[in-house]
Amino acid sequence: MAVQRHPSDSEERRALTVHFSQALMSVAVLCLALFAHTVLAIETVHYAGDKISLLPTLELVLERDGETLDNILVRQESDWHHRDSINNNLGQTDRALWARLRLSGLRDAQDDPLLRINYPHHDFIDVYLFERGRLVSHFEGGDLRPFDVRPIKQRTFWFPLADLTSEEQEIYIRVETQGPLLIPVDLLSYQAAAEEEKLLYLWAGAFLGIILIMAIYNLFLFFTLRESSYVLYVIYLLTAGIMQATLFGFGTQYLWGEHPGVNNQVIAFLAPFVQLTAMAFVLKFVNLHTFGSLLDRSVAYLMVFALIVMSIASFTVPYSLIVKMGHSIALFGVVCALYIGIKGWIMGMKSARLFTIAWFAHLVFIAWYLLDMTGKVPSTEIGNQAFAIGFIAELSLLAIAFADKMNQEKELRIHSQTKLLDMQVAMNQELDNKVKERTAALEKANRRLEELSVTDGLTKLFNRRYFDQVFRENYLQSYKDQHPISVMMVDIDFFKKLNDNYGHAFGDLCLVRASQLIRKVVNMQGAFAARYGGEEFVVVLPKTTEDRALRIADVLRQAFEKTTVSQGTQSSGMTVSIGVASEIPTTTGEEEKLLSRADDCLYHSKESGRNRVTGASSLNK
Repeated sequence: MAVQRHPSDSEERRALTVHFSQALMSVAVLCLALFAHTVLAIETVHYAGDKISLLPTLELVLERDGETLDNILVRQESDWHHRDSINNNLGQTDRALWARLRLSGLRDAQDDPLLRINYPHHDFIDVYLFERGRLVSHFEGGDLRPFDVRPIKQRTFWFPLADLTSEEQEIYIRVETQGPLLIPVDLLSYQAAAEEEKLLYLWAGAFLGIILIMAIYNLFLFFTLRESSYVLYVIYLLTAGIMQATLFGFGTQYLWGEHPGVNNQVIAFLAPFVQLTAMAFVLKFVNLHTFGSLLDRSVAYLMVFALIVMSIASFTVPYSLIVKMGHSIALFGVVCALYIGIKGWIMGMKSARLFTIAWFAHLVFIAWYLLDMTGKVPSTEIGNQAFAIGFIAELSLLAIAFADKMNQEKELRIHSQTKLLDMQVAMNQELDNKVKERTAALEKANRRLEELSVTDGLTKLFNRRYFDQVFRENYLQSYKDQHPISVMMVDIDFFKKLNDNYGHAFGDLCLVRASQLIRKVVNMQGAFAARYGGEEFVVVLPKTTEDRALRIADVLRQAFEKTTVSQGTQSSGMTVSIGVASEIPTTTGEEEKLLSRADDCLYHSKESGRNRVTGASSLNK
């Protein structure tokens, strides 16, 4: 019977050593294969001292939930991709973006090379530097981290690539942000980056200096003239200046860098608030309340309300949502301002011409800026600064518009003062020449005033005599200014029947009620109404086109239609027929013809069934 032999302890240890060595070699071969595969996969960029844009060579991948650097290092090669365009704006996403590339030539560089992400508004940035497969440096940056964590204290993100020992390095970059995902990544020397930064500071200093000078100048005008347009303009200037300084990245660099999150909050608040101050200034400067239609005013005030809500909501609504909404609101706000300016121009406001051109220039540049920010056009340095360029263009043109408005007001004041002075001189001379006849002159003037009493005793409207005088003056002024003037003839329908059925006292009450309705509806600046005779009234609307006069007339007609006149147990409805005529005078002394055309339109309204409005243009068709 054979005896079974058991292996000794030394033989067992030898066998275990062999198996462990084989396993270790297998792992090493696998790691080498993986490393070799990675080396072959990542594109290499050689640095020779000149600035290199790394965007075309970056390989990109979006981070999955819960992934870390270790997971990213072993992601499949098919997950990584290059940009299919040179645009460095990837839009907005709620996931972090990873980028990788391989560099060479850094070890022998003598000019302090660095990696720069030349956009100041990312929440989190991490840069991982590998040599020979080993992590040698990890840099951090971003608005949601303290400013001091940045390896180089600049408004954008600079990462040093010095003291390297290997010929080649691998870099992995992680970017996470709620705003637009811009990745303008450059490889350049510290000196070259510093020179570019000097040019940026020169441009920013000029921009902010212009804003400050304009703000001080217009504040001085406000204290001098007490015109609220100027203080609204100053607020608009200062808020836009703070907004642009924040976009430059100066806020994080100099003010709130050690308070992560403040930068996003400032941008979220100022994005709608700048538009709010601009809209308030526009409404005051162009005087929308005077010439704008109900629809114009409704849209403008709705825009103001939306901007107020957005400014308040910016403290609670996510930053990414405010950014998306802010782009649309900004573009819509500039379009509204442009429309208001065009309408003011059409309505005869002289300073609105330059105002319209200014906002058109701003619209062009802000549209370019928004297209750049949203990735719709290739991002360029000029595109990045388009908001500031457009704002400077707008400021320059608005300054000219303000000067033009000031000159008009100055000419008006000089004209009024000259006229008053001439009147004073004439009065003094007349008094000097007629000292002995003072009593007689005063008595004569009193009798004349009594004869020319300007109001109708029953309706308290202007009387016919005063109307003739004022209408002639307004017609002459419209001829000089070449502005439209409109006339409305208003007649109470079936007034004789009201008198016959209810008595003259009731008829007088109807006339009084009619005058009250006319005062209530026709309340715009410069307009005046008079009792023309019997149950007929006349309304004059300077600087008013026929279309607008027809709208006012129809509002008046509807007001009469809804009115019931009551006296004791008696009550009755009341309607009116209205005729409207309008023209821009081409000569003087033609006011009676305009009045006659309005009267013809009135009779046409009566012949067509009463309770209606007829315009002269419709009779000419």
